[in-house]
Amino acid sequence: MKKYFTVKIVALSAVILFALYLILTGLVVPWAGKRIAVNALTKTLERQTRIESITFNPFTLEARVKNFVVESKIKGENLASIQDVYLNLSAASLLHLAPVISDVQVTAPKFSLHLNEDNSLNISDLLEGNNEPTAPEPEPAKEGSDALFEFKVFNVKITDAALVFTDHIRSVTHSVTQLNFDLPLISSMEKDLATPIKAVMNCLVNNSRLDVNVTGVPFDATRKMSLSLSMLPLDLNYFVPYINLPAPYKIKSAGNLVLSVSGEYEIPAGKTVEDQKLALNLQTLVKNFDLENVSGADLFVCPLLKVDASSQNVFDMNFLVDEVLLDQASLFVERDARGGINVVPGGQGMKTAQPPEASTRTSDASTVDTQGVQGQEPAVQENKKPLKPVIALSLPFTAKINQAAVKNMHIRFSDKMISPEMVKEISSLDFSLTDMNVGSKVEGKYDLHILTGDDEEIKTAGEFHVHNDLTANGNVSVNGISLKNFRPYLAPYLGDNVTLENVAAALNFNMGFSQAGLGVEVSDGQVTLDTFGLTEQGKKEPLVQFDRLALSGISCDLLKQEAGVRLVELHKAQVEVNRDKTGRMDLLAAIEKALKPGGNPGEKATASKLAQTKQDATKQDEQNAPAPAWVATIHKTVLDQCRVQFIDQAKKEPVKVIMKDIGVTVENISTKKGEKSTFKASMTNKDKGEINLDGSFDISGPAATVNIDFNRIDVNTAEPYFTDFLKISISEGYLNTRGTVVVTPAKKKSDLPEITYKGQASLNNFMSKNKVDDTEFFSCKSLYATGMDICVNPMSVVIEKIALTDFYQRVILNKNAQLNYKEIMVEQPEDNTVPKGKTKTEAAPVKEGGSIPDIRINAITLQGGHINFSDYFTQPNFTANMTEIAGSLTGLSSMGKAHAQLVLKGVHGGYAPLDITGQVDPLKDKRFVDLTISFKNIELPKFNVYSKKYLGYEIEKGKLILELHYNINGDKLNSNNHVLFDQLTLGKKVDSKDASSLPLEFAVSLLKNSKGEIDLNLPITGDLSDPKFHFGKVVGTVLKNFIMGIVTAPFKFLGNLVGLGSGQDLGYVEFDPGKSQLDQAQKDKLDKLATVLGKRTNLKLEILSHYNKLNDAEQLRYEAYEAMVLSMDKKLPEDGTVRLADLDEEKRTRLIEKSYDKAQFPKPRDASGKEKELTLDEKETLLVTSMPLDGDALNGLGWRRGREIAKYLTETGKIDVRRVFVTQPDPVAEDEENNARIKATFNLK
Repeated sequence: MKKYFTVKIVALSAVILFALYLILTGLVVPWAGKRIAVNALTKTLERQTRIESITFNPFTLEARVKNFVVESKIKGENLASIQDVYLNLSAASLLHLAPVISDVQVTAPKFSLHLNEDNSLNISDLLEGNNEPTAPEPEPAKEGSDALFEFKVFNVKITDAALVFTDHIRSVTHSVTQLNFDLPLISSMEKDLATPIKAVMNCLVNNSRLDVNVTGVPFDATRKMSLSLSMLPLDLNYFVPYINLPAPYKIKSAGNLVLSVSGEYEIPAGKTVEDQKLALNLQTLVKNFDLENVSGADLFVCPLLKVDASSQNVFDMNFLVDEVLLDQASLFVERDARGGINVVPGGQGMKTAQPPEASTRTSDASTVDTQGVQGQEPAVQENKKPLKPVIALSLPFTAKINQAAVKNMHIRFSDKMISPEMVKEISSLDFSLTDMNVGSKVEGKYDLHILTGDDEEIKTAGEFHVHNDLTANGNVSVNGISLKNFRPYLAPYLGDNVTLENVAAALNFNMGFSQAGLGVEVSDGQVTLDTFGLTEQGKKEPLVQFDRLALSGISCDLLKQEAGVRLVELHKAQVEVNRDKTGRMDLLAAIEKALKPGGNPGEKATASKLAQTKQDATKQDEQNAPAPAWVATIHKTVLDQCRVQFIDQAKKEPVKVIMKDIGVTVENISTKKGEKSTFKASMTNKDKGEINLDGSFDISGPAATVNIDFNRIDVNTAEPYFTDFLKISISEGYLNTRGTVVVTPAKKKSDLPEITYKGQASLNNFMSKNKVDDTEFFSCKSLYATGMDICVNPMSVVIEKIALTDFYQRVILNKNAQLNYKEIMVEQPEDNTVPKGKTKTEAAPVKEGGSIPDIRINAITLQGGHINFSDYFTQPNFTANMTEIAGSLTGLSSMGKAHAQLVLKGVHGGYAPLDITGQVDPLKDKRFVDLTISFKNIELPKFNVYSKKYLGYEIEKGKLILELHYNINGDKLNSNNHVLFDQLTLGKKVDSKDASSLPLEFAVSLLKNSKGEIDLNLPITGDLSDPKFHFGKVVGTVLKNFIMGIVTAPFKFLGNLVGLGSGQDLGYVEFDPGKSQLDQAQKDKLDKLATVLGKRTNLKLEILSHYNKLNDAEQLRYEAYEAMVLSMDKKLPEDGTVRLADLDEEKRTRLIEKSYDKAQFPKPRDASGKEKELTLDEKETLLVTSMPLDGDALNGLGWRRGREIAKYLTETGKIDVRRVFVTQPDPVAEDEENNARIKATFNLK
């Protein structure tokens, strides 16, 4: 009974307790909980709180709260609300002794936040109310106390959550809507630690979908978790109000964002939290970003920006950027009229700041640290602190960037600061960085490609490395650059008369930069300039133009101070130079206009500024030590199909010189001392003329060796340059020259370099005319000079041979009694600089101490000369011809004591011979002339024109023989003029106002000898330095006095002819030139002399034997010539029994030809320089004139003549030998030196 009662009590108690449990949990707790919660929350939040209902099912342990609302202080709005909260506590909690929740569901939670205009939130009071001092953080759990609070929750769901944030300051509202969260299971129980959670959340962020997935084991020791986040296009314009950009930037459209993030977190097994890992992958895409300025104009448009990045462990600060891409962006840059740039903050409308002045480095500071460039040791820095790194990187992270690129970018640049406005567009810009590492050092590869709207292209690619120092290498190329596209910017520096259609360049470079300086190496460079033109203002045709200038193989080493170009090619260049009447050169003017002084437009430097700049530069040069000289080398230069034209209008007759088909090749042009450059050049002149040059030079010397070859250069081109002085026109003429010019550096810097020319030159087919009467003036077939050695500094001229062949000279005495030599001279304007009363010579005296240059011409040969003389002054006119002029001048020199030897022959009137022999010194300080001139067999009736006018008689017959001897030593003249009239017969008398009043008929009869000869000797002396001395007047006076003396004292003249008639002259006998034998006439004369001596026994006779240096020498030369010719045939006897005239014509011709071929004297040449073909007579004449003569031969000849006379008088004439004396032979007297025969004269004692 008692047991029953106990059970009953227990059961009753259980029922009561269960009933109480049901009442409390099902009725009381929900009701009380609602009231308590509402009151407490209302009080705590200071906002009205409402809960529609709270229910709890004591049987299923389900709890639910419906329509939980927290009202906002804003009327009609809720701060937060939840439609339904459902919680299902599992009975398994009792089994596990830990909370196990089967379901947690939250439906439609809504939150509303406001940012007020006072920058406060609508929950600021709640946040401030919770700003009470926080409890101290619990001490870290001791080791071993790592037990987790166990729980287990199933099916956690949040459905249709929303958050609305309203910003009243920026008038923008942000929202997170349709947020759903699902977590099937999360448990910290030990058996579930390895069971992964799988949480999923999605929502709309400002109407853009966001998906988040989380999986992992958060309570496992590894804490391994993974996260994936995906954001579909998010409109970034919602966030524009929060971005404050400096003027003039303004975001027109922020675009939208596509974001994808995935990550994994874990603590590796057996590791601590310090070894945790967080791997992340980030993919970001921004589209349609647009930046504008305050006026609404576009600045920057970005259609696409993409970033793909990842990290294996964020905590290691090691990141990988797989791709950064900016695609099809556009940039709009504008510089306004004041210099402000729209993309520079504060730049629009403001003048850009001037760059600071470059700091001046000392010579030590300019030393470049080569360690970062070439691995060399840096230069030793004396008394310097260790150099700090240029870039000291200390980044808290490392990153690798596989690719960062800008593709298809468009840039438009508008410049209103210049006029007219300049607009330039880059149609496509591609830039990329690849394989880039960022950390303690930065390195990578880059590639840039720019293409403009004018088809201009710029490319560069390479690698860079930053680690304390900066190094980079790569290549750069530009193409299609045209000057016209940059004309406004080049205007201050380059004139608008320069055009250049295309500039292309490419190079490889390697550079390094450290605190010590910069090192740069350039290799394989190429520069091409196409279609260049330099034009004079106001003209269309360019003065300088070329199709193409190409430089290849360009290299430069800043450290070694070396620069080089492998090849320079200039194709189809044309240069035109015009000099106007004022002497202005249009090309120089065009260059001056093209090369304007640098500076900003409109900015001018004053003279004081320029002077100050120069002073500063001078001071700087004095302070800085001289830098080592750069070595520049151009290995090869080629000019092809070039043309040069020069037009000179400054002369009375314009000059036009055209050189075309110019080709030049130069190798190894270098500034290195001692380096030789070689070159070849060729060009044509007037289609036929050719110029060829080759040789070598050293620009550091300067030194050069140039081989010159001119062929058929038309000398007519040079005519206008002497028309101001000579009235001569050149009809034809070609210059040929071949030789070598050598330039040798001076030993002293103050001296000029030595310049020498060795070679030959010729003037061929030359013909000139007198412009006054259009008559031929001078012409020649060939003027040839060989063995030329000409030097400048010091001046010297040496010519081995000069040959003038087939020349013609026209000499005219005009109606005004002026020779055409004077007629062709152009009168020069009076020199106003000469003081009055002084001559030009007196006004500008020659400085004392000057030296005559060394001039030597070993041999001058004349052949085939013709001089035509016409006298138009005398009526009727008179004409004479001198032909077959030939001869030589040897040993011409301005140094030494030896005199030049002159031998000249010719024919007057077709048969009268002309001979000129002697010595001259025209080049020395003290002039010297010793000439013998011989004219023979001149028909006197040809001169009736002059005899009628000046003598008053006609000449009926007669011949003239002139033997003239002139000696000039310094200024002293001594001459002997031997004039012989043979058979002179005067004709009828003619009235003439100019005729002489002398009794000519009586004088002629007295002067004639028995042979009908009038033999006159007229010695003339004088001082050439005396301005009153005139040779012609002196000759006339002497001749007049001589004739007057004969006429007035005839018996004195005939006194030596005692009793033998007026026509006898026994005072001499004559010998044929070169002979000592007496002919019969001379024996007859000696017989008469013997008769006279027989009658005059008290007289003694002295025989003065003579020899003639001219005629005797000529005969002896002929005999020597004859002996030489005969010696060519060894079979002929050598005893003189055989003469040249005895040989037959064939044999004689053969021996003369053979002798001429072996002769060593200079021989006439034709235009090509070859020996000229001469007639046999011409060769014989040259052989005779070249025969050497021994001085003793003439003296011996004189002795033989004296002895022959003495023998005849003593043996035949029976004159006592004691009365006959033979004296020392002497040369014939000067007055007899030109006689055809040689006299032996007598003196009576």
